[in-house]
Amino acid sequence: MIKSFIKTKLLHFLIFIAYRFNKTKIVGEENINNINSFILVTWHGKCLGVMEHFRQRNYHVLISQSRDGDIISNISKKYGYSLFRGSSNRGGKEAMGKMYEFFSLNPSGKLIITPDGPTGPEHKVKPGAFLLAKKSLRPIVPVIVDVKNSWKFKNWHTFYFSKPFSKMRVVYGKPLYFDKNESLEAGTEKIEKALHKIDKIASKHE
Repeated sequence: MIKSFIKTKLLHFLIFIAYRFNKTKIVGEENINNINSFILVTWHGKCLGVMEHFRQRNYHVLISQSRDGDIISNISKKYGYSLFRGSSNRGGKEAMGKMYEFFSLNPSGKLIITPDGPTGPEHKVKPGAFLLAKKSLRPIVPVIVDVKNSWKFKNWHTFYFSKPFSKMRVVYGKPLYFDKNESLEAGTEKIEKALHKIDKIASKHE
């Protein structure tokens, strides 16, 4: 417990130093201006930039029930996020039910999901976000936060950690809406293509 507390404090401090003083450019924010409620999706490897950019905005976030997820959950709370815990590997069905209930009761609810996490494959969208969007009648908004100068850590994917005082580019894609008869394959492919598209845009720093 003490080790977890120390890790949480240290990582929270490092994220603050690494991201808070970056020079940020925002592209496409108008895509969410007229939407009260939506599901925001991003790649797991670039989630720290998203965590920083959307802090203290009354967002909910889905985080796995893993040990690493416990640490990220504690940090997310410090950034003002409310949590749902679960993933495709553990607690996903229960989390899905709670998220659907959340949208049913909150007409202005906003949720962040990393659809290729927490175990990959990298940039392969799992069905949860699509199924939740379809059932809750909420659009999905793809977003990528890319930092020009980052440390890269390799495990099942490339995980990016910003170098301080770098350029950071936040790109919002257009909202994705799904027909009630849209197939799982078509829906997840649509999300993947949208994320790949804005990832390319986000990585082109001026």
